[in-house]
Amino acid sequence: MKNNIIEVGMRFFMGGLAVVVCWIVSAYAPVKFISGVFAAFPVVMVAAVSMAGMRDGSRVAAAVARGAVAGMIGCAACVVSALFFIRALNSWPLGLGFSLIVWLAVSLLSNTVASGRRERCC
Repeated sequence: MKNNIIEVGMRFFMGGLAVVVCWIVSAYAPVKFISGVFAAFPVVMVAAVSMAGMRDGSRVAAAVARGAVAGMIGCAACVVSALFFIRALNSWPLGLGFSLIVWLAVSLLSNTVASGRRERCC
């Protein structure tokens, strides 16, 4: 139970710190696209891999990292589709909604493809 509390606390701290840093950068950066770069800060992946490694070892940490690859491929698709949908629909809430659906679909597909290759070759 104590380890779970520590793990949740570390995730909360790392995620909160990332959000604060992104807000500071977006508020004070002279070039606004930089805030978008910081919005993609991979602290969630680092926290997830770190926690999995500490709790379950390197093999599980590697599996979490492999899942993060699929999620990051999905993130790239999400950003590209957000650019398209926000402009095409002239609505940022709808554009973001559709782009999140794209993120989920591409992430799941990427993970399925990566898992299939891993099972065939190893």
